[in-house]
Amino acid sequence: MISERIKLSERLRMNVSLVPNGARVADIGCDHGYASIWLVEHGTAQTVIAMDVNEGPIRRARKHIRQMGLDSRIECRKSDGLEKLCSGEVDTLLIAGMGGPLMIRILREGAAVMQDVHTLILQPQSELAEVRKFLIGQGFVPVEEKACFDDGKYYFAICARRRETGEGERWEEEWQYRYGTYLVKKRDPVLKRYLCKEKGKYEEILNNFAPGQAQAEPGAELRHKINEIDKCLAQMSAGEKG
Repeated sequence: MISERIKLSERLRMNVSLVPNGARVADIGCDHGYASIWLVEHGTAQTVIAMDVNEGPIRRARKHIRQMGLDSRIECRKSDGLEKLCSGEVDTLLIAGMGGPLMIRILREGAAVMQDVHTLILQPQSELAEVRKFLIGQGFVPVEEKACFDDGKYYFAICARRRETGEGERWEEEWQYRYGTYLVKKRDPVLKRYLCKEKGKYEEILNNFAPGQAQAEPGAELRHKINEIDKCLAQMSAGEKG
């Protein structure tokens, strides 16, 4: 029976929902271990290796896993990124709740282990454009994305898989890296609310600039961001009309 004690936040539910059935998962930055437990209890993952750089989260995760009687399916390891992961142990990485630059560093430093990984579930807290650029440069294709609004914040998760020959669309616009294309094509309402909120924030800042500032570099950067959002919203509107 799935325990009622394990209640995931909307952000974590979004992340685990992208994990493919039958996956062998490494949960990097596992924190309390709830996502790892959910994946095994719901039959999504065959096995999970729950990893964190700090001892505190590993102790908490071990305790929760033991309480659920899942020691044989979930192993805990104290590890800086993928350092303690061996080639071939997993086929899927779940990395969530950290900044984009740290996420990229973890993936880059784990290049040897990455050879046997074919699915990445990433939920960066920042620099999503850089994460998408890195994924594509490493031969991965974003195949699905999800968005949610949880506890007053917007979150975005990416599911990427190794590129097959001829697979994947060609991205040439900056907004595609900033906001992805999957949610735009789906006309996702959470993404739309986020874009409108960001546009309003940038416009308010721009309106409060002194005339000289508005025409200088800070103002130009804000107008550029607004323009990219407008391109993205236009694509969503075109899809609605189509």
